[in-house]
Amino acid sequence: MRPICRSAALVLAALLAAGTAFAQPRPAAPTPADVRSELPDPARKAWDSAKQLADANDYRGAQVEFQRAYELSQNPRVLYNLGVVEKLLTHYARAVSAWNRELTEGAGKLAPGEIAELKNAIAVVQQFVTTIDVTASEPDATLSIDDYVVGKTPFPGPINIDVGKHTLKLSKPGFADAMQSVSVAAGQKTPVTFTLEPLHKTAVVSVTVGGATNATVFVDGRDMGPAPFKGELSADRHTIEARAPGFVTVGQTVDVVYHQAMSLVLSLSQERHEGRLRITAPDGAEIALDQRKVGVGSWEGVISTTGGHQIVVTKPGFQTYSTDVLVADDQTREVNAQLNAEVGTSWVAWGVGSLLVVTGGIVAGYFVFRPTNPSPFAGDLTPGVTSAARGIHF
Repeated sequence: MRPICRSAALVLAALLAAGTAFAQPRPAAPTPADVRSELPDPARKAWDSAKQLADANDYRGAQVEFQRAYELSQNPRVLYNLGVVEKLLTHYARAVSAWNRELTEGAGKLAPGEIAELKNAIAVVQQFVTTIDVTASEPDATLSIDDYVVGKTPFPGPINIDVGKHTLKLSKPGFADAMQSVSVAAGQKTPVTFTLEPLHKTAVVSVTVGGATNATVFVDGRDMGPAPFKGELSADRHTIEARAPGFVTVGQTVDVVYHQAMSLVLSLSQERHEGRLRITAPDGAEIALDQRKVGVGSWEGVISTTGGHQIVVTKPGFQTYSTDVLVADDQTREVNAQLNAEVGTSWVAWGVGSLLVVTGGIVAGYFVFRPTNPSPFAGDLTPGVTSAARGIHF
């Protein structure tokens, strides 16, 4: 019988208690060298630790140390003991995997008796192993069976799994873990399909812009760089705009659907700084805009909104109407030109003439009736005598 550690030091009761068929007579062959003696020092220490743990029935700990001894030495003969402790832990598929790997890696190195022993162990345990056929929506996703990593998608073929009920998990960075519970029976290949959902659902959106060669694409107000744009946007509602100097910004609000590519074409048109002006004047009045005659009585048209404009309205017999106006982009401005009749010039002249005549008469009268050379008056009244006393009458 072959001991678990391929040395006489490890008790074989655990194998017998597990109901294995390892007690079959070993074919006569030259005794292979002791595995421990083939190991480098770090791997030998891990081997010794595994042996001690197995002696204490701590098969989980022994599994870890045998795995470490194999990784440090890359000696395929270590895999036999690794398979034994996996079998004792009822990890039948893992045990078969370890023993098959030893057969592959140890080709030409193993003694005939070791090969026979490995094939016999596989045959005994294989009845507790079946397969699942795993397909996934994403490559490079890690599959775990009962928290044990078995590999990454896509898989080249069916995966060995122990008969019974298991929890399968597929995980990939940027995606939500997908989990399934499966019950598998012996002799059946069970199909398992995984669909991974991204944590941030996106879709590819392409934006091309016409009308301008130097357009920039904006998504929800964020600069995404020069057009054309192609990238992933979250599956949500977005406002996509195209902007360019001298052009009117154009945009569109779209609903981006997960995994559905979208193409969007935006066309830019040059900016037009224009508005409308509507002028109403009396019948027969001539309308001039910025010193250019544009109509009689009324006029309406498109004008530039950059700067002000002068309106002049004239009609014989009426005072000239003049004003400056400003019109905003896309604005319609209305101007109602009211004309006032002119005041007659003859009345004004007469009135001024009369004023001059009247004023002149006053001035002339002043000089006619004013003494030309007034002289001092010598009175004949005696001081202290009243006029009445003197018999003077007025």
